[in-house]
Amino acid sequence: MAPHQNPLLHYTLNAPCHYRVISKIIRDHEIDVVVGAHVLAGTAMVRAAERYGVPVVFDLKDWFPDSAAAYYKNPAIKWVLREGVLAITRYNLDHSDVITTVSPGLVEKLKAYGYEAELITNGVNTDIFHPMDGSAMRSALGIAPDAFVLGFAGAIERWYALDEVIRLFPEVLKRHPNAELLIVGGSLFTGYMDELQALAARLGVSGKVHFTGTVDYNDLPRCIAPMDLCLIPLSPPQWVDIALPNKYFEYSACGKPILSTPIPDMLRMGGDHITVYRDGQEFLEGVDEAAVNPRCCTIPIEEHAWKKKAEAFERIFTRLTGKT
Repeated sequence: MAPHQNPLLHYTLNAPCHYRVISKIIRDHEIDVVVGAHVLAGTAMVRAAERYGVPVVFDLKDWFPDSAAAYYKNPAIKWVLREGVLAITRYNLDHSDVITTVSPGLVEKLKAYGYEAELITNGVNTDIFHPMDGSAMRSALGIAPDAFVLGFAGAIERWYALDEVIRLFPEVLKRHPNAELLIVGGSLFTGYMDELQALAARLGVSGKVHFTGTVDYNDLPRCIAPMDLCLIPLSPPQWVDIALPNKYFEYSACGKPILSTPIPDMLRMGGDHITVYRDGQEFLEGVDEAAVNPRCCTIPIEEHAWKKKAEAFERIFTRLTGKT
């Protein structure tokens, strides 16, 4: 398998490899059902499953036509990608026995395209995501013990408007000189993180903005622990109505207050630990409130544990295979 920085090349050139590997796994391990959650790799899975007569569950994590186009700025390329990925996505869904998806908004979007989907939301590993002391990680990252820490954990890509957060950060520092910004995660196929680091330097706040780069999943709770206010600056309007970000569950399990752009499905989940902002002024007001009235939240999240989600998938597998 050959990695490429260009996502289109990466997935296109590796699709034959994906098909061979998935076919071998199905054959050698006598797989009873396959689950896919990707575009071209999903097609490879569907074709391999059809070859061996294995039922397919397609777990649609987001709306692929928009997410694929999000990596590019050229309008013509975005249009071609959106239309091409839509055709591939429809092929995958047409050849699946069961479709699952992660948000009520995506259930409705799929219904508009003629597909019935079962809702199994994202979740969280409650064995490792829980409230914990963040002082050791603060020390390791060079964050002051008494700092007020705004934090983000996730993919560092343009659909999260972290550039807007950094542009607002000088004003945050005027109001709260002890504030620091912690950005946990790495970029996937773009130079967005490099752009953010350069922006922080231009604004003269790089000493107060910490980038960890990609971290191991098991280390993520310890990286969230120093945060006093967790951010979800989801930006593209075409995503907001279908999103239910995983970081909502992770932040909540860690007992953290959240400052987020308005995401309807997340707000329907409830929780008085969520503050919504729609512009820069509301962002600053949300930061002010969290800094003046710091709190640790107790948020019931057990029903969204990955173990519960696994049980929901197991019920689907039993229905498809007749095996328990």
